[in-house]
Amino acid sequence: MQKPIRTAVLSFWHVHAKDYALQAQQHPGTELAAIWDEQPERGRAEAEARGIRFYEQLDELLADASIDAVIVTAPTVDHPEIIKAAAAAGEHIFTEKVIALTHAECDDILESVRQADVAMTVSLPRLNTPFTQAAQQLARDGLLGELTLVRARLSHSGALPTELEPLGYLPEAFFKQAQSGGGALTDLGCHPMYLVRLFLGMPSSVSASFGYVTGKEVEDNAAVTLRYASGALGLVEAGGAVY
Repeated sequence: MQKPIRTAVLSFWHVHAKDYALQAQQHPGTELAAIWDEQPERGRAEAEARGIRFYEQLDELLADASIDAVIVTAPTVDHPEIIKAAAAAGEHIFTEKVIALTHAECDDILESVRQADVAMTVSLPRLNTPFTQAAQQLARDGLLGELTLVRARLSHSGALPTELEPLGYLPEAFFKQAQSGGGALTDLGCHPMYLVRLFLGMPSSVSASFGYVTGKEVEDNAAVTLRYASGALGLVEAGGAVY
């Protein structure tokens, strides 16, 4: 029987970190073996709750030859440093989106992964949902005709205040430019963006408008227009301040 892939979670900054940790624990092909966090107190608590080892130093965890792969759920702005270090250590990588905040940083990360000959997967779950696959099949079968307009939207109310959560239900760090690198478009908009690209391909031009209604550092809502040489349009909408 093949041994399970021993994985480590790198940071519990992201809201989905606990979900990925649970999946790594429950999947028969993986084992959650260790945790590192840029906030040691948080990471230590998560490790103790799961009965696994906590590493205070990232390089010490990456030097552990028993670790096969890492789950990167650190602040977005830290992705380049962390992912490149993991690749250099020979770790396979599952990372929360977005990979990085600039084209140059993404290219640098991908080159590091290629040079290290490790696998990297980015969390783009809506590529594999039944509704996406069904729409793809309809398009392949010609039942949708020529696609001239594709609109994709993903929104929630995570930035809106409530009586119990005056700052919204998302962690405050999600709205800090220095950690997240962006708001609704970065966090949510990437999903409808890759879906529009899936059906229409790469656009010839892109323009975006941001909305700021809650006074946070990053945008609450975003609308993006993708234009194509064929005359087709792609519309991407993302919002964290929508009921």
